[in-house]
Amino acid sequence: MSIKKELLTTLVTIKDILSNSKYFGITIITSVVAFAVLYYFMLATVADMSLRIAVDMSGASYIYGTIASIILLSGLFGIYLSLIVYKFSFAFVGRKGLFGIGGGFIGALGVGCPTCGALLLGLFGAPLALMYFPFQGAELRIAGIIILAFSVHFIAKSIDKSCKLS
Repeated sequence: MSIKKELLTTLVTIKDILSNSKYFGITIITSVVAFAVLYYFMLATVADMSLRIAVDMSGASYIYGTIASIILLSGLFGIYLSLIVYKFSFAFVGRKGLFGIGGGFIGALGVGCPTCGALLLGLFGAPLALMYFPFQGAELRIAGIIILAFSVHFIAKSIDKSCKLS
């Protein structure tokens, strides 16, 4: 099967599942909560939790790029969780479920101010670790987005083959 046809099949599967209000609701709620948590992580180490101060410290392009990646991560994670819930209604997900959770976690590691320290990396004893990455953590967010996108694709692909879409 060609890549284009496979991606189209994946998108149709996702569209069919999200046309159900239950799964669309799960996607929206999960995405909003994930965005709020990741946005908080981004500002947790900034004085007064101020977006303006974060922009002054790290630059507008870095902060707005971070917010754009947070939106992508949150949306993909919401879709991913909806597909997992749908899949669980038919069968156990197994390792594929851990793959997507890992993508979300890796993406969350890159959220934060490189000069103040990322909150999650601080929990591991490396609060200023983002400063040592070539792109100050953007590569972690991009890796998380890629892993989540592949996870969504693989879950949707397995749903298309094993579950009946109504």
